[in-house]
Amino acid sequence: MPTYLRSQHLSWFRRGDAAYLYHDLYGYLLEMSADLKALVDFFATPKPAEAAAEAFVAHWPQAQVGQFLGVFAQQKVLVDPEAQELDGLVPMVPIKGPWILAWNRDDGRVRCVTSRGFGHEPWAQPQFLDLDPWQADLWKSIDGERTVQQLALALSEAYDGDVAMDLGRAVVSIAQWTHSSRQLTRLLPASKSKLSRLPPYATSTVPYAPFDATAISSEGPVRDLADYHQTGISDAEAQFEENETTLSHLLSDAHPALGNLTYAQTLAKVAVRRSWVAPDRAAVVEVGGGTGRFAEQLVAALRETSSTLTYTLMDASPALHAAQAARLAKLGAGVQTRLGDAADLQLAADSVDWLVSNEVIADLRIGMVTRRSLDSGTADVETDPQALALVQQYSLNCTAAPEPVPIQVGATRLVEQLARVLKPGGYALLTEFGAKDQFPIESTHLDHAEWSVHFGHLMKVAETLGMTAELVPVPSLLGLREDVWVLASNRTQFRNLRFLLRSLGSDLPKRAMTPEQFAVHCAGKVRADKLEGLQFRPIGERVMGIVPGEFKALILHRPA
Repeated sequence: MPTYLRSQHLSWFRRGDAAYLYHDLYGYLLEMSADLKALVDFFATPKPAEAAAEAFVAHWPQAQVGQFLGVFAQQKVLVDPEAQELDGLVPMVPIKGPWILAWNRDDGRVRCVTSRGFGHEPWAQPQFLDLDPWQADLWKSIDGERTVQQLALALSEAYDGDVAMDLGRAVVSIAQWTHSSRQLTRLLPASKSKLSRLPPYATSTVPYAPFDATAISSEGPVRDLADYHQTGISDAEAQFEENETTLSHLLSDAHPALGNLTYAQTLAKVAVRRSWVAPDRAAVVEVGGGTGRFAEQLVAALRETSSTLTYTLMDASPALHAAQAARLAKLGAGVQTRLGDAADLQLAADSVDWLVSNEVIADLRIGMVTRRSLDSGTADVETDPQALALVQQYSLNCTAAPEPVPIQVGATRLVEQLARVLKPGGYALLTEFGAKDQFPIESTHLDHAEWSVHFGHLMKVAETLGMTAELVPVPSLLGLREDVWVLASNRTQFRNLRFLLRSLGSDLPKRAMTPEQFAVHCAGKVRADKLEGLQFRPIGERVMGIVPGEFKALILHRPA
């Protein structure tokens, strides 16, 4: 049987309970369980394949271990101990990776901006990678059709250089660019024109946290961000300009996709048109107010409808609450801010005409329930008792759920609160990313984990409590013009773009930036057409890393 050695060019990341292996030489991306990572790590020193079969006999049959090893060898994760790994790049075809950022300067040089875009650690910060003239020409010649060897040969002829030396230099440069810390390139086994489609790894990025086994083993049955909101947020503006991306913040300036109104101004018109707010129905509450900018604009718009408007903004974060209080102080009587818990609103019964909560419920408590507990009706050590109780109380359908089953404990408690605090005839609007029949999925690309929303469960809870429930895509609710082109980007690329522009003396607010608006920020600093990798798309497809259509509006009504 063959003897294997783990490649020396692997990086590990984590998303939920899964481990992601990124091959730093090729850009391959493999998702696996933590025990499969242990199988790869078993070959930190050369070992024969049968040794792995014996060591992992308690996990898998010998034949299955052999299958795993075959896949890992095919993906160059496990290699022959005598292999010269860099030599494997020579026949491969490099392509430029997704969401790169490169400034093709007027002097012929290229400045790339790279980062992992995760956290505040020094290694994660944006940095410049300046290519010398030879590397710049190599970069510009990458076309997805020629191999590393062919690119090096062409450059050697152009520079009248040494073929072997130029090939070595090309291999080292491509390896440097493909590394997970940069992801400027990916490598294909054949030219793009010969492939029916690009393999998934060629178009994906890894905006996940570095792998930490303790984060998986110590999570338990509850996912709760209460501590994060108390201490993890220190600066309201930075939270939404740097860490989080929300649709309401991206559209907090007047935008052509909303008829030159802001998100809040547009929603105010919807609230009046749908009679959520009226001159005699104007007790409004917002849960989770971000920077307070939304509330500021919404109050101004609604005061045109009702002079008796009262507005209460509550937030669980002391830092956000302080920023909201400072911003809204100028609005005078009838507007108040307070610290509060979405699961325990501390509001009088029958006191609210309209409650609005924008992109908050993904942050609320998730409880895990095992299949054993669902079958037995009794919570085991891996089950959150509150979550199991809610499944039983509201007969939530879990037949198609993953194991363990994530249940929205915090969002359900909020819906229960709404049944109490809404006036007869009152409404609530909860927006968030998710779907009607999809169980919550963990998103770990931020500095905190959020979960998508199973709106069908929340609708079942609301209807059980005597409310009506309507689910509408947020773009449809707002009348968003989905054909307006904006900067698509992702979180990492935008961070790199802002880093570059700041180095040139210009700042870039985190907004749904049209090409014309973006050009204004570049004026006199850098020509927008010199920035390689930027993508502008219709806002309905993608904006700043999010897809607006994935955001839904849950409209709850307590009948009069």
